[in-house]
Amino acid sequence: MTTIHNLLFPAKSDSGSAEAIDFGRIETVQVRVLVLARCVLAASALAMVLVDPSNFQRMAWLTYASLGIYSVYSVFLAMVSYRSGWPVPPRLLHWADAVFFAFLLSQADGVHSLFLLFFLYPIVVASFCWGLRDGLLVTAMCCTLFVTIGLVTAAQTGTVSGYTLIATAYLVAFGYMISWLGGYERLLWRRLTLLKEINNLWSPRFGVDHVHGKLLDRLLEFYDGSLCALVLRRPSPALNYLMYSATRGKPGQSATPATVTESVAGALLSLPDSLGAFYHNPAGSWRHRFYGYFAYDFDLRVATEAFKQDCAAFANLLDTQAFVTVPFAQRDGTAGRIFLTSPRPGFSHADIDFLAQVSDAMSTVVENMSLVEELVTKAADHERQNISRDLHDTTIQPYIGLKLALDALYREAGENNALAPRISELVHMTELTVRDLRQYATALKEKSAVVGDFLVAAVQKQSEQLGRFYGINVEVKSDVSSKLRGQLAGDAFKIISEGLSNVLRHTSAKKAFVSILCENSNLLLQVGNEVVNGSSAKPRFIPRSIHERAKSLGGDSFVEQRPDGHTVVHVTLPM
Repeated sequence: MTTIHNLLFPAKSDSGSAEAIDFGRIETVQVRVLVLARCVLAASALAMVLVDPSNFQRMAWLTYASLGIYSVYSVFLAMVSYRSGWPVPPRLLHWADAVFFAFLLSQADGVHSLFLLFFLYPIVVASFCWGLRDGLLVTAMCCTLFVTIGLVTAAQTGTVSGYTLIATAYLVAFGYMISWLGGYERLLWRRLTLLKEINNLWSPRFGVDHVHGKLLDRLLEFYDGSLCALVLRRPSPALNYLMYSATRGKPGQSATPATVTESVAGALLSLPDSLGAFYHNPAGSWRHRFYGYFAYDFDLRVATEAFKQDCAAFANLLDTQAFVTVPFAQRDGTAGRIFLTSPRPGFSHADIDFLAQVSDAMSTVVENMSLVEELVTKAADHERQNISRDLHDTTIQPYIGLKLALDALYREAGENNALAPRISELVHMTELTVRDLRQYATALKEKSAVVGDFLVAAVQKQSEQLGRFYGINVEVKSDVSSKLRGQLAGDAFKIISEGLSNVLRHTSAKKAFVSILCENSNLLLQVGNEVVNGSSAKPRFIPRSIHERAKSLGGDSFVEQRPDGHTVVHVTLPM
């Protein structure tokens, strides 16, 4: 299993490299080969009729006309496929091919015609493009059509040939083999696609919890299961137990881990750390009485029956008819187990092997992400120290000098001077600016986390200053989540500050509003102002700095001109 994983996904390559597999391109090439094969079959059938027309004496004109139309139809489909780049051909096409080949077989000398082999083409298309189920259905339809033609021919000639049964058995055998191979190939492509998605370069900004949640959601979707859970035992910084769970119909909730007690975690992690197993409820069907449980030890490389009762207890605990479980381990000592439940039994040995590969890939992605996050954090700490010192030397000190100069000017002018109140106001504004810069430099140096409540308080404070010094009345609306914290809250404050600054510098509005809303997993920001009558408001503009910052954070922004006379900048950021 590990060897196959290393061959498919070498450690030196990644999803962004030139060596990464482009599955969409491969599928497009495969579809193009299949539509060209239809053209070859049409040309072959036309050549067979032209070379030996003796087998098509009855209604020969219908045979020639239908083959001509089918040839044009095949060329047309090939041209459409090449121009549009079909990922898979439509389902209706291989059913139409099967019906047309049955018609050709009925126009020839019955079941003894070579057109019998043409039935393999729709079976190949259905199997390799749509999977095992479609392949078997087309095989059953082709066999039904062939047997029907054989019975009609036998009724007309009055003779019954054993060739019909032999050819039907041949069609069933080869149809089943082709369907199985096609379905297995589709399954392998889907598995490779899932492993490719897992090995994507995840952004460290979203955190490890986001990666765990997304991967569990994707795994649940792949198996069409009812529950996918990851139970972890983390030894550092303090021993704790967490559980990520993805449930069908509830996307997004898997990114928030739940803390579990040691007793619950001990029950779920009671199996050996090297054991993978699947279990089916034996009451589900007679087959699962004999093939309802399998466990494999990856370290010892042996199957075992020792934990059957434990797996039955897991099924009762998870309230499911079937589940599969594999171990999860990281090199930092974190260990756990993945559980995948399904309302329909159907897990096999291959699912244990594949889920073990998924578990290894997940742990590698999380380890790499943690390493990148640590490197980024150390680099950011060093950069923060430098920026804090530069801010103190190049910005705070000149402002202090400006404040001292204004103080001296105020004392020189005297309290009875007409400009004294304005100078005093400038002194106060300078004091506030110096205090804010010092607080920002201290928070930058000490890496103080900004939470949502502090964000709202900071915005309200800035709004009060705009109203006091510039006469702009700013209304602040907020509904923040506890998940809004850290760097994202700081970036949101910068976006709001830039928006209010734009209102001050580029408009003559005296009323504005700020809205901070946490909705699902997104942070929604709105900064708007009234449009003063007679002002020339631009109907189309993009605040460049806000738009660039939103893009760098994985979000988006746009400007709306409301009918009520307000210009609103909308910013959406993922949390």
